[in-house]
Amino acid sequence: MDCTLGVLAHVDAGKTTLSEQLLLHGGALRAAGRVDQGTAALDFDPVERERGVTVYTAQADFIWGGVNFHLLDTPGHTDFAAEMERALGVLDLAVLVVSAAEGVQGHTETIWERLAALKVPTVIFINKTDRAGADVSAVREQLARLSPDCVPLTQEAAAERDEAFLEEYLAGGTEGYVRAVRRLVRRRLLFPVFCGAALNDDGVTALLDGLALIGGPDFDPFAGPGAQVYQIRRDKNGVRWALCKVTSGTLRPRMALGEEKLGELRRFRGGRTENVSEAPAGTLCAVSGLSVRAGEGLGAAQALPQGVLMPLMAADLRCSDQTAARAAALTLADEEPSLAVQAEGDQITLRIMGKVQLEILERAFADRFGLTVTFGPARVLYRETIAASVDGIGHFEPLRHYAEVHVRLDPLPRGNGIQFASACPTDALARNWQRLIETHVFEREHRGVLTGAPLADVRVVLTAGRAHEKHTEGGDFRQATYRAIRQGLMKAQSILLEPRARLTARVSADQAGRLLADLQRMHAETEAPESLPEGLRVRALVPVQALGDYAAAFAAYTRGRGMLSVTPGDWVPCHNPAQVIEAAAYDPEADLEHTPDSVFCSHGAGYPVKWHAADAAAHIQLK
Repeated sequence: MDCTLGVLAHVDAGKTTLSEQLLLHGGALRAAGRVDQGTAALDFDPVERERGVTVYTAQADFIWGGVNFHLLDTPGHTDFAAEMERALGVLDLAVLVVSAAEGVQGHTETIWERLAALKVPTVIFINKTDRAGADVSAVREQLARLSPDCVPLTQEAAAERDEAFLEEYLAGGTEGYVRAVRRLVRRRLLFPVFCGAALNDDGVTALLDGLALIGGPDFDPFAGPGAQVYQIRRDKNGVRWALCKVTSGTLRPRMALGEEKLGELRRFRGGRTENVSEAPAGTLCAVSGLSVRAGEGLGAAQALPQGVLMPLMAADLRCSDQTAARAAALTLADEEPSLAVQAEGDQITLRIMGKVQLEILERAFADRFGLTVTFGPARVLYRETIAASVDGIGHFEPLRHYAEVHVRLDPLPRGNGIQFASACPTDALARNWQRLIETHVFEREHRGVLTGAPLADVRVVLTAGRAHEKHTEGGDFRQATYRAIRQGLMKAQSILLEPRARLTARVSADQAGRLLADLQRMHAETEAPESLPEGLRVRALVPVQALGDYAAAFAAYTRGRGMLSVTPGDWVPCHNPAQVIEAAAYDPEADLEHTPDSVFCSHGAGYPVKWHAADAAAHIQLK
């Protein structure tokens, strides 16, 4: 039986230390390394060892109780949340590590929400029970607020949640216990809780026994081969590797998989690799020679779910050799898609999560590419959406070209990105053209008209379209689609959205007034404070623009004794849109790459038609 096991936590909860102990007990290590001494096998990158923080998802294998575990040790720092989130889609089982001293923190809740959204079975390990200030009872209460099914793994707990086993349990039988536990955990009706201190090897064996009892799902080795790509990595020789979870069938070197042909197959173990002759369903492997990107599916496998823990800020990159810096940045973005590098002329912009990520990026440019780079001040990323449905028209008809597209733009609830639907009959526009239009909707980031920020939470509905039997080419519909969306936005009631961060702070009672006053000043949406033995815990959603570098001020007035966690939150209408729009000084009609105007043809020559006149000039007039 194979099981891909992810170890997840808020930073400093002891996640990598626990992972090292799991590998030691499973026979994969001769001695467990220590993060604080820079000897952890899973923190293989030099910068990880120097800083004592996990930056890259590392994998290794071990065996316990007859189960082949494929372990993924993920980053815990919020600056690398996107890297962590990509791994969630390939997990069969997750271990969520919570510090007995710090309890459930903001990022812990974020991870819990993502595990729930992706329906990943989850086990909890309360770590550092030997630390001063550890309070296991308090942590259990916090976990119960996440779910009342976060309980120790016992026969009684299983019987209370499984009617089939309950009858057997009441009659004194236990044969169905294992089946009941597996059924409950896999359906996320039970979240077993274990306790211990990983550094002292306390409670690790009990956790391993619980993991082996739960095991992993069944995979079909005889089905058509398929794999999901969860990470791109380059080795020291510059070879590009696609790290995959094999979901069905068996992968072998040099086999064809759809339009891709596999190169070598390797198994990664921390910073070491070994060649393998095959990778059966349920296992992890690295494949060379592929052009796929992180998140894509191969063969019979579906693509991984799209991530939501994305950067909320951007920064401009500066280097004496901008051409080399651009190439290096694109290579890094291939490995970390959330960087979303934009290069226009000499300006190179990267999307970032925070200061720690910028420091790691500077080091990566130096170590891997020999480039000294700096970054300008981080600025907040905004989004734009619309308040009500609106129609848009795009017509593209220079000489010997023709395409016309009509769309309706509908607003969507927050967090739904861009969607597509068609209400156009196929007898009016052939299916192949409609599919091409759908491709064009998703192939670029559409800009809003207030500040040029990315468009979000909009459904693009194709309502009509027309092609010419002789003169229409694929690129014609690209131009018509882009212009139709843009023309609709020019007519729409646009809304500027700003990101908010989820802030969790713990302070002493005498510092609560300062904290609450700061949150009010920052236009935060604050929950009622929660009383704790050592003070108060406050949770709030704070506009990222107003938050700034609040961590430094917080550390100063709490004299380093407070606890502050800041993680990505949500998107809401901007609290100061007029100021942001004025500062952006964006002219939507001057942005020629995103023009709302159309091109028509008369007497053998194309001519432009301004967006506000396109409706009357359109060849299709809808009632």
